[in-house]
Amino acid sequence: MTIVRRKSAILLAGGMLALAACSSGDGETQVTSTVEEGDSHAVQALTPVDAPPEIEAPALAAVARVDIEAELEPGAGCSVEQDGKSLLVAVEGDAIARPYGTLRHFAFAGDLDALWDGGEFTAGAITIVVTPEDGEGEQIDTVTVKQASVRVREDGQEGEAELRAEWHCGA
Repeated sequence: MTIVRRKSAILLAGGMLALAACSSGDGETQVTSTVEEGDSHAVQALTPVDAPPEIEAPALAAVARVDIEAELEPGAGCSVEQDGKSLLVAVEGDAIARPYGTLRHFAFAGDLDALWDGGEFTAGAITIVVTPEDGEGEQIDTVTVKQASVRVREDGQEGEAELRAEWHCGA
């Protein structure tokens, strides 16, 4: 029993000396590890980090026309448009967008009339909130265009993407 305690104490002391030898002197510990080939019990220490890395909020990629035609029923609806690109396209009961570049279907609680006022679109942990500006907007042919604030967030993440875009609604 005494031999086991001595071995533990020697291993602990050796580990502390190794860490002290790797210290840069400014309070920051830099640990390196060498792992020999075939050594499955090797432990690699990590360098401490002062602050956790920032997590990117989900960004929206453009939705292609071919995706709109393949994924949504034709008819009246609304879309978030930025620089001539559709970032979210919604019809009654369904919407599509590309958070992180992946095409996803989003649910919208409400009918077509409610859709014209913007709202909240959800797909799993990702939520897109569209808030059009008050007023009549600009009428272009059969489409009403309003400036809008669009927020994209993911449950469990601190970050939130916010962008200015246009909210297009019509037939």
